[in-house]
Amino acid sequence: MATAKTASHKIKYALYLHGWTFEHGISTVLEANGKKVPPDEYEKTMQGHIFCATCKTNLNRVPHDKEHFSNKRDAHFRHLPRYEHVPCVHRTKRPEGKRYDTFEEASRAIDAGNLVVVQGFISEKPELPPGPAGEYDETAVENPDGPLSEVAISRHTGETFPLPSKVKTVRGICRGFDENLKKYYVFPGMTYAIRLDGLLHDIADVTDTDDSPKLYFGIIQGSFVAGKGYDHNVRMTRITCNPDVQDFTLKTLEGVSKERGLSDKSVGRIVLSYGRVTTSGMGLSIEDVGWGGFDLLPEKYNKFLML
Repeated sequence: MATAKTASHKIKYALYLHGWTFEHGISTVLEANGKKVPPDEYEKTMQGHIFCATCKTNLNRVPHDKEHFSNKRDAHFRHLPRYEHVPCVHRTKRPEGKRYDTFEEASRAIDAGNLVVVQGFISEKPELPPGPAGEYDETAVENPDGPLSEVAISRHTGETFPLPSKVKTVRGICRGFDENLKKYYVFPGMTYAIRLDGLLHDIADVTDTDDSPKLYFGIIQGSFVAGKGYDHNVRMTRITCNPDVQDFTLKTLEGVSKERGLSDKSVGRIVLSYGRVTTSGMGLSIEDVGWGGFDLLPEKYNKFLML
Protein backbone atom coordinates (compact mmCIF):
# COMPACT_ATOMS: atom_id res chain seq x y z
CA MET A 1 0.00 0.00 0.00
CA ALA A 2 1.34 3.41 -0.94
CA THR A 3 1.69 6.01 1.75
CA ALA A 4 1.17 9.71 1.25
CA LYS A 5 4.41 11.60 1.70
CA THR A 6 4.20 14.92 3.48
CA ALA A 7 6.53 17.80 4.13
CA SER A 8 8.30 17.83 7.48
CA HIS A 9 8.24 21.57 8.13
CA LYS A 10 5.36 23.56 6.68
CA ILE A 11 5.17 26.74 8.77
CA LYS A 12 5.72 29.26 5.98
CA TYR A 13 5.99 32.28 8.24
CA ALA A 14 5.79 33.40 11.87
CA LEU A 15 4.13 36.53 13.25
CA TYR A 16 6.60 38.83 15.02
CA LEU A 17 5.23 41.25 17.62
CA HIS A 18 7.44 42.44 20.47
CA GLY A 19 5.60 42.65 23.79
CA TRP A 20 2.72 40.37 22.84
CA THR A 21 2.25 37.09 24.76
CA PHE A 22 0.11 34.03 24.18
CA GLU A 23 -0.98 33.94 27.82
CA HIS A 24 -2.20 37.55 28.05
CA GLY A 25 -2.41 38.92 24.51
CA ILE A 26 -5.49 39.35 22.31
CA SER A 27 -5.24 37.24 19.15
CA THR A 28 -6.77 39.91 16.90
CA VAL A 29 -4.01 42.33 17.97
CA LEU A 30 -1.37 39.82 16.88
CA GLU A 31 -3.18 39.19 13.59
CA ALA A 32 -3.49 42.91 12.84
CA ASN A 33 -0.05 44.08 13.96
CA GLY A 34 2.22 41.05 13.72
CA LYS A 35 4.86 41.15 10.99
CA LYS A 36 5.01 38.08 8.74
CA VAL A 37 8.53 36.65 8.96
CA PRO A 38 9.63 33.67 6.80
CA PRO A 39 12.38 31.47 8.28
CA ASP A 40 15.07 33.06 6.09
CA GLU A 41 14.20 36.58 7.30
CA TYR A 42 14.35 35.73 11.01
CA GLU A 43 16.75 37.74 13.18
CA LYS A 44 18.17 36.65 16.52
CA THR A 45 16.61 39.66 18.27
CA MET A 46 13.16 38.18 17.44
CA GLN A 47 13.65 35.22 19.77
CA GLY A 48 10.76 34.96 22.23
CA HIS A 49 8.57 37.28 20.17
CA ILE A 50 7.55 35.13 17.19
CA PHE A 51 4.25 33.26 17.11
CA CYS A 52 2.33 30.74 15.02
CA ALA A 53 -0.25 32.50 12.83
CA THR A 54 -2.66 29.61 13.40
CA CYS A 55 -2.58 28.74 17.11
CA LYS A 56 -0.82 31.93 18.32
CA THR A 57 1.66 30.05 20.55
CA ASN A 58 5.38 30.83 20.61
CA LEU A 59 7.69 29.43 17.96
CA ASN A 60 11.43 28.81 17.83
CA ARG A 61 13.50 28.98 14.71
CA VAL A 62 15.96 26.11 14.44
CA PRO A 63 18.82 26.53 14.16
CA HIS A 64 18.54 29.86 15.97
CA ASP A 65 21.72 31.52 14.73
CA LYS A 66 22.33 30.25 11.19
CA GLU A 67 20.43 29.64 7.96
CA HIS A 68 21.16 25.92 7.59
CA PHE A 69 21.77 22.78 9.64
CA SER A 70 25.13 21.05 9.30
CA ASN A 71 23.47 18.59 6.89
CA LYS A 72 22.43 21.54 4.64
CA ARG A 73 18.73 21.42 5.61
CA ASP A 74 17.13 24.86 5.68
CA ALA A 75 16.21 26.51 8.96
CA HIS A 76 12.55 26.25 9.94
CA PHE A 77 10.08 27.23 12.64
CA ARG A 78 9.06 24.81 15.36
CA HIS A 79 6.38 24.85 18.07
CA LEU A 80 7.43 24.81 21.71
CA PRO A 81 6.68 21.58 23.63
CA ARG A 82 5.00 23.42 26.51
CA TYR A 83 2.09 24.37 24.23
CA GLU A 84 1.47 20.86 22.96
CA HIS A 85 -2.04 20.94 24.46
CA VAL A 86 -3.05 23.77 22.10
CA PRO A 87 -4.52 22.40 18.82
CA CYS A 88 -2.65 23.32 15.63
CA VAL A 89 -2.61 21.62 12.23
CA HIS A 90 0.96 22.83 11.63
CA ARG A 91 2.55 21.13 14.62
CA THR A 92 5.28 18.76 13.43
CA LYS A 93 4.65 16.36 16.30
CA ARG A 94 1.14 14.96 15.89
CA PRO A 95 -1.09 14.62 18.99
CA GLU A 96 -0.87 11.25 20.67
CA GLY A 97 -3.70 8.79 20.28
CA LYS A 98 -6.12 8.33 23.16
CA ARG A 99 -7.62 5.06 24.43
CA TYR A 100 -10.15 4.48 27.19
CA ASP A 101 -10.18 2.06 30.12
CA THR A 102 -13.91 1.41 30.17
CA PHE A 103 -17.07 1.84 28.14
CA GLU A 104 -18.33 4.28 30.77
CA GLU A 105 -15.23 6.47 30.41
CA ALA A 106 -15.64 6.63 26.62
CA SER A 107 -19.36 7.35 26.97
CA ARG A 108 -18.67 10.23 29.33
CA ALA A 109 -16.20 11.68 26.83
CA ILE A 110 -18.89 11.56 24.13
CA ASP A 111 -21.51 13.11 26.39
CA ALA A 112 -19.08 15.91 27.29
CA GLY A 113 -18.42 16.60 23.61
CA ASN A 114 -14.75 15.61 23.85
CA LEU A 115 -14.98 12.42 21.75
CA VAL A 116 -16.64 12.00 18.35
CA VAL A 117 -17.14 8.64 16.62
CA VAL A 118 -17.53 8.65 12.84
CA GLN A 119 -18.77 5.29 11.56
CA GLY A 120 -18.54 6.59 8.01
CA PHE A 121 -19.50 9.52 5.80
CA ILE A 122 -22.80 8.85 4.05
CA SER A 123 -22.71 8.49 0.28
CA GLU A 124 -26.34 9.31 -0.56
CA LYS A 125 -28.50 12.23 0.48
CA PRO A 126 -30.99 11.15 3.16
CA GLU A 127 -34.56 12.31 3.49
CA LEU A 128 -34.46 15.57 5.43
CA PRO A 129 -37.28 17.17 7.43
CA PRO A 130 -38.91 20.17 5.70
CA GLY A 131 -37.80 23.61 6.79
CA PRO A 132 -36.33 26.89 5.59
CA ALA A 133 -33.08 26.51 3.69
CA GLY A 134 -29.97 27.87 5.36
CA GLU A 135 -26.23 27.48 5.27
CA TYR A 136 -26.42 24.34 7.38
CA ASP A 137 -30.06 23.38 7.00
CA GLU A 138 -29.26 19.68 6.67
CA THR A 139 -27.57 19.39 10.06
CA ALA A 140 -30.47 17.23 11.19
CA VAL A 141 -28.40 14.48 9.59
CA GLU A 142 -25.98 14.69 12.54
CA ASN A 143 -27.88 12.60 15.09
CA PRO A 144 -26.88 13.00 18.76
CA ASP A 145 -28.25 9.51 19.34
CA GLY A 146 -26.79 8.00 16.20
CA PRO A 147 -26.41 4.27 15.49
CA LEU A 148 -24.07 2.27 17.69
CA SER A 149 -20.72 1.31 16.26
CA GLU A 150 -18.24 -1.17 17.73
CA VAL A 151 -15.13 0.94 18.30
CA ALA A 152 -11.74 -0.57 19.19
CA ILE A 153 -10.45 2.27 21.38
CA SER A 154 -10.10 0.25 24.57
CA ARG A 155 -6.74 0.05 26.33
CA HIS A 156 -7.39 -3.67 26.59
CA THR A 157 -6.44 -5.65 23.49
CA GLY A 158 -9.38 -7.01 21.51
CA GLU A 159 -12.06 -5.17 23.49
CA THR A 160 -14.50 -2.90 21.67
CA PHE A 161 -17.10 -0.42 22.92
CA PRO A 162 -20.57 0.05 21.36
CA LEU A 163 -20.62 3.85 20.96
CA PRO A 164 -22.99 6.19 19.09
CA SER A 165 -21.78 7.53 15.75
CA LYS A 166 -23.05 11.12 15.72
CA VAL A 167 -21.29 12.70 12.73
CA LYS A 168 -22.07 11.46 9.22
CA THR A 169 -20.84 14.33 7.05
CA VAL A 170 -17.74 16.46 6.61
CA ARG A 171 -20.14 19.40 7.00
CA GLY A 172 -20.60 18.28 10.61
CA ILE A 173 -16.85 18.81 11.08
CA CYS A 174 -16.76 22.16 9.27
CA ARG A 175 -19.56 23.54 11.43
CA GLY A 176 -18.01 24.82 14.66
CA PHE A 177 -14.57 24.03 13.24
CA ASP A 178 -12.72 26.06 15.86
CA GLU A 179 -14.22 24.01 18.68
CA ASN A 180 -13.98 20.72 16.78
CA LEU A 181 -10.20 21.11 16.49
CA LYS A 182 -9.99 20.45 20.24
CA LYS A 183 -12.06 17.25 20.12
CA TYR A 184 -10.85 13.67 19.68
CA TYR A 185 -12.21 11.80 16.67
CA VAL A 186 -12.38 8.14 15.69
CA PHE A 187 -12.65 7.58 11.93
CA PRO A 188 -13.40 4.18 10.33
CA GLY A 189 -10.68 1.62 11.00
CA MET A 190 -8.94 3.59 13.74
CA THR A 191 -7.97 1.85 16.98
CA TYR A 192 -7.55 5.00 19.05
CA ALA A 193 -8.93 8.52 19.08
CA ILE A 194 -6.86 11.43 17.75
CA ARG A 195 -7.45 15.13 18.16
CA LEU A 196 -8.86 16.62 14.96
CA ASP A 197 -5.86 18.84 14.29
CA GLY A 198 -3.81 15.64 14.05
CA LEU A 199 -6.17 14.11 11.48
CA LEU A 200 -6.11 16.96 8.96
CA HIS A 201 -3.74 16.53 6.02
CA ASP A 202 -2.72 19.42 3.77
CA ILE A 203 -3.09 18.47 0.09
CA ALA A 204 -0.16 20.77 -0.67
CA ASP A 205 2.08 18.30 1.19
CA VAL A 206 0.89 15.14 -0.59
CA THR A 207 3.24 13.69 -3.22
CA ASP A 208 1.99 10.12 -3.67
CA THR A 209 -1.11 7.94 -3.72
CA ASP A 210 -2.51 6.59 -0.45
CA ASP A 211 -4.87 3.62 -0.15
CA SER A 212 -5.85 4.59 3.39
CA PRO A 213 -8.65 7.20 3.47
CA LYS A 214 -7.88 10.39 5.37
CA LEU A 215 -9.33 13.84 5.95
CA TYR A 216 -7.67 16.32 3.59
CA PHE A 217 -7.90 20.08 3.14
CA GLY A 218 -6.66 22.44 0.45
CA ILE A 219 -7.12 25.72 -1.40
CA ILE A 220 -9.24 25.68 -4.56
CA GLN A 221 -7.37 26.93 -7.64
CA GLY A 222 -10.18 26.38 -10.13
CA SER A 223 -13.34 24.34 -10.70
CA PHE A 224 -15.36 23.32 -13.75
CA VAL A 225 -17.99 20.78 -14.76
CA ALA A 226 -17.18 18.07 -17.27
CA GLY A 227 -19.83 17.27 -19.87
CA LYS A 228 -22.92 19.48 -20.22
CA GLY A 229 -23.21 20.48 -16.60
CA TYR A 230 -25.98 18.09 -15.59
CA ASP A 231 -26.29 17.01 -11.97
CA HIS A 232 -24.87 13.58 -12.83
CA ASN A 233 -21.77 15.09 -14.49
CA VAL A 234 -18.48 15.27 -12.61
CA ARG A 235 -17.17 18.56 -11.27
CA MET A 236 -13.38 18.79 -11.48
CA THR A 237 -11.93 20.97 -8.73
CA ARG A 238 -8.22 21.74 -8.86
CA ILE A 239 -6.51 22.06 -5.49
CA THR A 240 -3.20 23.77 -4.74
CA CYS A 241 -0.73 20.90 -4.72
CA ASN A 242 2.89 20.05 -4.04
CA PRO A 243 5.43 21.28 -6.65
CA ASP A 244 6.34 17.63 -7.28
CA VAL A 245 2.75 16.85 -8.37
CA GLN A 246 1.43 17.98 -11.76
CA ASP A 247 -2.09 18.62 -10.46
CA PHE A 248 -4.52 17.50 -7.76
CA THR A 249 -8.23 17.14 -8.50
CA LEU A 250 -11.26 16.64 -6.27
CA LYS A 251 -13.95 14.87 -8.32
CA THR A 252 -17.56 15.26 -7.17
CA LEU A 253 -20.99 15.02 -8.77
CA GLU A 254 -22.31 18.39 -9.90
CA GLY A 255 -25.66 17.97 -8.13
CA VAL A 256 -23.97 17.45 -4.78
CA SER A 257 -21.45 20.20 -5.51
CA LYS A 258 -24.29 22.68 -5.96
CA GLU A 259 -25.66 21.79 -2.53
CA ARG A 260 -22.22 22.35 -1.03
CA GLY A 261 -21.80 25.72 -2.73
CA LEU A 262 -18.89 24.38 -4.79
CA SER A 263 -18.86 26.15 -8.17
CA ASP A 264 -16.66 27.88 -10.74
CA LYS A 265 -16.62 30.84 -8.34
CA SER A 266 -15.11 28.90 -5.41
CA VAL A 267 -11.51 29.85 -6.23
CA GLY A 268 -9.60 30.66 -3.04
CA ARG A 269 -11.97 28.77 -0.74
CA ILE A 270 -10.77 25.91 1.46
CA VAL A 271 -12.36 22.51 0.86
CA LEU A 272 -12.26 19.49 3.18
CA SER A 273 -12.68 15.98 1.82
CA TYR A 274 -12.41 12.46 3.20
CA GLY A 275 -11.10 9.79 0.87
CA ARG A 276 -8.22 7.96 -0.78
CA VAL A 277 -5.59 9.63 -2.94
CA THR A 278 -5.42 7.97 -6.35
CA THR A 279 -3.69 8.55 -9.67
CA SER A 280 -5.48 10.74 -12.20
CA GLY A 281 -3.67 11.11 -15.51
CA MET A 282 -0.28 12.59 -14.68
CA GLY A 283 -1.53 13.93 -11.34
CA LEU A 284 -3.40 12.85 -8.21
CA SER A 285 -7.04 12.99 -7.16
CA ILE A 286 -9.69 12.15 -4.61
CA GLU A 287 -12.57 10.48 -6.46
CA ASP A 288 -15.97 8.90 -5.80
CA VAL A 289 -16.66 11.33 -2.97
CA GLY A 290 -20.16 10.78 -1.60
CA TRP A 291 -22.80 13.25 -0.45
CA GLY A 292 -21.34 13.54 3.05
CA GLY A 293 -17.67 13.26 2.13
CA PHE A 294 -16.71 16.87 1.38
CA ASP A 295 -17.61 20.48 2.06
CA LEU A 296 -16.35 24.04 1.88
CA LEU A 297 -14.94 25.39 5.12
CA PRO A 298 -16.76 28.56 6.23
CA GLU A 299 -14.35 31.40 5.49
CA LYS A 300 -14.34 32.63 9.09
CA TYR A 301 -12.33 29.51 9.98
CA ASN A 302 -9.59 29.98 7.34
CA LYS A 303 -7.21 31.38 9.95
CA PHE A 304 -7.13 28.03 11.76
CA LEU A 305 -5.44 26.48 8.73
CA MET A 306 -3.09 29.47 8.24
CA LEU A 307 -4.11 29.87 4.60
